[in-house]
Amino acid sequence: MNEEEKYIARLLFRNKVLQKDGQAYEDFFVKVMQHHNPNFRPVKAHGQFGDRKNDGFDKSTGTYYQVYAPEDLEKRKKKAVEKFKEDFEDLYKYWNDKVTPVKKFFYVLNNKYRAVPQIIYPELEEIKRKYSSVQVDILLNQALEDIFTNLPDDKIYDIIGYIPDPLNMQMVDFTAMNQVIEYLLAIESPYIKEDIPDKPDFEEKIVFNKLSACPANLLKTGNYQASNLDEYFKYESQLKEILKRVFNNIYEGGLKEVPNGDDKNDTVFFYILGNASPNKKKPVQDAVLVLMSYYFEYCDIFEEPKEPAQRSLFE
Repeated sequence: MNEEEKYIARLLFRNKVLQKDGQAYEDFFVKVMQHHNPNFRPVKAHGQFGDRKNDGFDKSTGTYYQVYAPEDLEKRKKKAVEKFKEDFEDLYKYWNDKVTPVKKFFYVLNNKYRAVPQIIYPELEEIKRKYSSVQVDILLNQALEDIFTNLPDDKIYDIIGYIPDPLNMQMVDFTAMNQVIEYLLAIESPYIKEDIPDKPDFEEKIVFNKLSACPANLLKTGNYQASNLDEYFKYESQLKEILKRVFNNIYEGGLKEVPNGDDKNDTVFFYILGNASPNKKKPVQDAVLVLMSYYFEYCDIFEEPKEPAQRSLFE
């Protein structure tokens, strides 16, 4: 896997993390850890005893993990602190004596790449003082991402699926296109105010939105086939407008979900691709990329270039 593919893999991984809460995130974490460490053992909740506050462990090293992935960590920060303390102490009481001594404990937080509430850290230090023989720490998304990117290529593909390649995009498969459109039509999308901007220069818009070479090349390759959609939409103007609304709403959702950063718009690009795709099969994702290029060109996704004096996307 080359550097560009690694970069795309990271962005696809981040989007998976951003869209997972609760049990879905725990299952995702377990899958990454099982690929990373053959000694990792997940613990399934059982009856009235649950999982004894242990979501996975490595008996050979005495390393234990407890996962917490609320939909909004900031709103649940008090619960996060309570759970951290209670779960560790309950885990220690049961597993330290009955299975293997607890040498390391990681509180796995789906912080969705945002800052961790400050009130968690004093509790972390208190536990470290009370249980000085145990290495206690918080494991955040960035650390899990680093574990993921160091996996062998086949395991990376198993976790994130197909990686789009601008040099290997197929001609539009209209069977796949119909499948994509049927999927998109089922997505509830609020009405958006009609705004018909001037059709901007394609390259200028890519630069203005700070898209890197990878999504830029995917858009350019998709744009070679976008003209085919004019014929497709020729007698379906209503469909064209509905899809415009769907893509715009997915884009707006990405702007809200993805934290600010230098690669925000690259991540939003793959957020749109992921949310507009009914599955990860190549013909389907290629069809979505052609649609994305079409709606990118007409400013229904990403920002229309503005004068320098006006607000940019990252201000």
